[in-house]
Amino acid sequence: MKFIYVSDEVDEKSYPCSLNLVFRGYTYSIEVEKDSYSYNFSSYMPEHRLGPWLDSPEGSVVLVSKDIGIEPKYFFVEKNVYGRDFEPTEYFGSKSVNREGNKFGDLCVINEESSVAGEYILRVYRNLNAPCLFELNVGLVNACTVVDDNLIILTKYPRGILSLDSSFVINWKKEFQNANPRHADIAFFQYENSAIASLGSTHRDAGDGQIISVDTKNGDTLWLRDIPFVVDYCTLVGDRIYLSGRDDWQWYILSADTGEILLEDSINFEDEDADLGRLWSHDGFLFLYLRYNVLRIMDETTGRVLQDIPIPEEFILSLGFYPEVIGDYIYIRLSNGGGIEKMSTYGGVMILPREELKQGFPLSIEVEDKGDISHQAIADGKTEYYEITASYEELGDVLRFGQIEVKLVAQRFAYNHWGNLDDNWKTRINKKFDGRMVFNVDKAKLKNPDDSKFDLMVELFNKHFAEKFRAPANKKPLTIEWRYI
Repeated sequence: MKFIYVSDEVDEKSYPCSLNLVFRGYTYSIEVEKDSYSYNFSSYMPEHRLGPWLDSPEGSVVLVSKDIGIEPKYFFVEKNVYGRDFEPTEYFGSKSVNREGNKFGDLCVINEESSVAGEYILRVYRNLNAPCLFELNVGLVNACTVVDDNLIILTKYPRGILSLDSSFVINWKKEFQNANPRHADIAFFQYENSAIASLGSTHRDAGDGQIISVDTKNGDTLWLRDIPFVVDYCTLVGDRIYLSGRDDWQWYILSADTGEILLEDSINFEDEDADLGRLWSHDGFLFLYLRYNVLRIMDETTGRVLQDIPIPEEFILSLGFYPEVIGDYIYIRLSNGGGIEKMSTYGGVMILPREELKQGFPLSIEVEDKGDISHQAIADGKTEYYEITASYEELGDVLRFGQIEVKLVAQRFAYNHWGNLDDNWKTRINKKFDGRMVFNVDKAKLKNPDDSKFDLMVELFNKHFAEKFRAPANKKPLTIEWRYI
């Protein structure tokens, strides 16, 4: 299996039915396909913030922020609408929007705040430029799904499930007064004629959870399963439900048909602060995240441990995403490892061929070589500045690893929010650092230079540094420039 570096494991922007995973850099996109990757400089608009792909009467569309920038400013800002070919299109009659919803027939259903603070209204639009057609006070919506021309909704406040017909008349409604949604994983699935939801827990200290299955035709309870731990992670794969508790160190596999417990186990960690992560399955194997740094693979029938895979120290498992299967490969997203000073500097992807998984254990590990990239402090009188030097043949490599290295220098040696949270930040900060950084590009080695990409990269970083970072030597914002060497 291979481990490769990406700019941010959260920012995967592949379009529906894509055979690739697409991750956003600041001035490029990297497309992971099978066990290799390529760079895309002409689409995906990486310098802008992209939202999720949405269904609309015009087909699949994506909302793209109008402003460029590193910061993840997406919600409550105006966004342009693009289709799968990344050409401008419309989203329910509008080419530019600041809200999104669920497609229900040719209508858009949006959960919006009302004039009363903390109250949410379900509003229905045919055209987002026109007044709403209909509104219904159902509370704060967690998730929606369409079943047999009915809209099935999981609500958070109050916690419950309801069904609306195509005229937005309530077919049935089911509320759960004993659940505290503050301790609830947002998990909602359609399975055959049922809707399955994780109802959360009364209190985290109580250590309990509930999973319910209701008939989507009439709202009758098909089964209800009490869980003796707080359900932090819940997913449906095939006809089975996979549950795990972060702090309780327990996991269950339930039958989606009956709620029966098919397999269960508890983990005994020596470290009391250890977390249990996501449980998932594919091809007869179970995958369990042990803490952040071990992937356990088990036999799905018996639960027998086949291999504990230590994640290379450069990475940790990303608890925000389940693995994804595209063709013959399983992709597991990774965050950066090795200290909080690397927070938000990079992510990664673990690429596991399904054929390799079936061939037996132990599985081998291959970590991508970061190549010729380095940084060093340069004395300048009583202060110091940093030079980051990148020597690659491919422009994408210069941009990808260069941006990672620039972020690492800023997080490690300057004042900033995330990098200053650990216990040793005072010894790590360079008190002589005056905030200047110079990004050196080896022009003789680079086969496809593009000055505009470096100019944009510098522009974005300087804007980002002005808002978030300060130099230890003079408390001024960090700055960066680039040059060929």
